[in-house]
Amino acid sequence: MASAFLPAIEALLGTGGVLTGDDVRMRSSDPFRQVPIEADVIVRPRTTQEVAGVLRIAAEHGATVVTHGGRTGVSGGAHSVAGEIILSLERMNQIESIDPVGQIIVAQAGVTLGALQQAAEEAGLYYPVDLGARGTATVGGTISTNAGGNRTLRWGMTRDRVLGLEAVLADGTIVSSMNRLVKNNTGYDLKHLFVGAEGTLGIVTRAIFRSVAKPTSHDVALVAVPDNDAMLALFTRLQRLPSLSAFEIMYPDLYRIVTEPEVQPRPLPLGAHVYVLVESMGYHAASDRDQFEAVLVELLESGVATDAVVAQSDAQRAALWRVRESVEVAVHAIAPLVMFDVSLGVSDIDRYVGDVRAKLDEQFPGAKLIVQGHVGDNNIHLGISVGADTAAQAHAIDAIVYRGLIPYEGSMSAEHGIGTEKNAWLHVSRNGAEIALMRVIKNALDPDNRLNPRVLF
Repeated sequence: MASAFLPAIEALLGTGGVLTGDDVRMRSSDPFRQVPIEADVIVRPRTTQEVAGVLRIAAEHGATVVTHGGRTGVSGGAHSVAGEIILSLERMNQIESIDPVGQIIVAQAGVTLGALQQAAEEAGLYYPVDLGARGTATVGGTISTNAGGNRTLRWGMTRDRVLGLEAVLADGTIVSSMNRLVKNNTGYDLKHLFVGAEGTLGIVTRAIFRSVAKPTSHDVALVAVPDNDAMLALFTRLQRLPSLSAFEIMYPDLYRIVTEPEVQPRPLPLGAHVYVLVESMGYHAASDRDQFEAVLVELLESGVATDAVVAQSDAQRAALWRVRESVEVAVHAIAPLVMFDVSLGVSDIDRYVGDVRAKLDEQFPGAKLIVQGHVGDNNIHLGISVGADTAAQAHAIDAIVYRGLIPYEGSMSAEHGIGTEKNAWLHVSRNGAEIALMRVIKNALDPDNRLNPRVLF
């Protein structure tokens, strides 16, 4: 099928705009394992108009389109099949403008999150959505999944940072809703249709991001707590800090793996119930630091915390965050594994982890479980391995994790999206009426199911 539309796309995009053969096969659609790209062609537009042209050509030839950003997603959203077109936004990588007074950044969808953060910093601003994959993940991808990351607790998810965007529908129609205003109640706020839609309703090509003033204080500590009640007490007390920006946990099995001597130094000894990375970012450097340390001393003296280490320099801050972000080390240590991204009430997290552990021990003796996440905003990530049979047992593992959420009214996808790997479990978090309404919206904007056709449903 590609031979039918390829000449038209090559003429539209010019030199370097179309990849075929080994240039396609050498890429992977998964960040942790080699998942070959099965599509025959990758197209790389440079403008919104070129994206629209590609989608018009695809529609004329009945071709389906899978969108690629940084390919850091872990839910299979970038997977393709033979005969499909992969539309990569990697060449749409320009920061178009920055307004330091309005704290607004206009960027193309292929800009990496790290590049957006760097541009903000150079303008005296701070873009607070932050992920471990910041160097590769694109801002279009963060919009697609409504990514949250490390500092959602303080500044919200991607949806909260997007003022406006531009998207192209399946038939090539350009919907430009590049709103710069915080207040704009003029009918439906169309940008919210595309944030978190995983490319199923349209391809986001540009966006207007709302940043904040660059913080002048930055304090980080790693804290050990003896039990779940202590973890909850720690969180309750730290929430009174006006500058609290992160509350991240690591369960012991993961912490042990990522702090083995050959990986990096172990900041605190083993033996805690959980390890919590806490962070404060504010605008009163001296008083913020004093308040942060005073609260930690209070928590240590009361027994809520059994040990803590406070970063004394930029290098030490980075080292503590590196412990938290070394998840890939643990992933490779227990591979093969299945990864999960769930959300439930803070008070329910530890009990839920215990439920999962018990079910795994019952069905798969010797199973390995690693847990970490953004507890401050109800989100944990689990990695589960049952050995060589992990792939074959994926459905049974899914059932333990996802059915276990039902008593807690949790969500089976907090920030990674549904992709092509979780759609069978969407009913766990969405009722029939909600799913039916989602289908109505999908059918209205993409009636022939040409955009990311196996994603979500």
